[in-house]
Amino acid sequence: MALTTNSKVWSIMLIVSVFLTIFFAVLFYFEDIFIVLIIGSILVLLTDSILIEFNRYFGHKSLWARRIYAISLVFAGILLVGLLLVGQLSDMNSLVSSQEEYESGITSLFSTYGYLLSSPDNGNMGPMMGEGPAGTPSGNMSENMSAGLNSDMAAGPLISSEDIQSIGDYIFNFFSSLISKLSYFVFTGLLIIPMMFRLYFAKKNVIVAEIVDFFPLKYQDCVSSSIMDIGMRLRDYFSAKILESVIVGLICCIGFYLAGINGWFFLGALAGLLNIVPYIGPVVGAIPAVIIAFIVSPTTALYAIITVLIAQAVDNLYLIPYMIAGKVDVNPLLSVLLTLIFADMLGALGMILAIPVYIIYKVVLTEFYNELRKIYPDEYDS
Repeated sequence: MALTTNSKVWSIMLIVSVFLTIFFAVLFYFEDIFIVLIIGSILVLLTDSILIEFNRYFGHKSLWARRIYAISLVFAGILLVGLLLVGQLSDMNSLVSSQEEYESGITSLFSTYGYLLSSPDNGNMGPMMGEGPAGTPSGNMSENMSAGLNSDMAAGPLISSEDIQSIGDYIFNFFSSLISKLSYFVFTGLLIIPMMFRLYFAKKNVIVAEIVDFFPLKYQDCVSSSIMDIGMRLRDYFSAKILESVIVGLICCIGFYLAGINGWFFLGALAGLLNIVPYIGPVVGAIPAVIIAFIVSPTTALYAIITVLIAQAVDNLYLIPYMIAGKVDVNPLLSVLLTLIFADMLGALGMILAIPVYIIYKVVLTEFYNELRKIYPDEYDS
């Protein structure tokens, strides 16, 4: 279909684009509150999806039967998660509170396996090549090879023990600060998210009607259809992403449990949660489990790495192509470019929201363009 030549259409499209950009700029400026609103929106949309699926299977039953089924499922879920949390609290407390053991484990690992990172000393290449101190051939090449290797070992590792410990301290402090910051989000979420649930499920239609009434009458159908389409697309997208994270986290939990890693439930849940962040999320989510497993033994660390690789293989070969791609009609190359651009501008939050923001822009601009073509047709159309 050829693009319109009507300047009125493009003027209004420009205004809509600027409005959307200002709206998201304000939201991203208040990042902490925006994160809580995002979490609340995801929970609301996920709950809506669960209710839709629940009514699909139990909608034919009576009201009291549906209530009994719903209460039973919620109680079973809370009981299961509670048992897992209680069983893991002691392990996680020991991991979080024993920083000295953590640091000594890093140092011990380096002292045992640090020689693998040894760097060759270019100044000692002569003896390794079988030359004497004056550059003349040596009579015993094996002795010179041995001397060269010993001198390489003496030259020191590429990474010192202080560097390894600094990296370990940084990782430990990063996750400690992350846990402390979560308390702010939990407190703010307890104030805001229940209100979001009430507004959505009790007054959703009223709120949509009030938003639509702000626009001129000839644009109201376009705005209404845009809101409904955005809600449906975001609900499907976030539902698929949550299911993806749950499956990845479940695979990691099972693998970490079989490997004998303390805190396997929290570490697996963390790996699944961070998997939402494209590209860097799976790597960051695997780091704590691999480090803790390495302190136990290299074999345990190998099992942890294999677990993460299996989870990512399932994610990239099955979940993303068949679940996520079906929910979002976006070119893979465009998806990568959007993620990189948003990551450069907004960090990890931008990586998570790149596709949802693209969905909103695409739906709104497409709906408005199609509606404006009807309101302001080209001269040759009339």
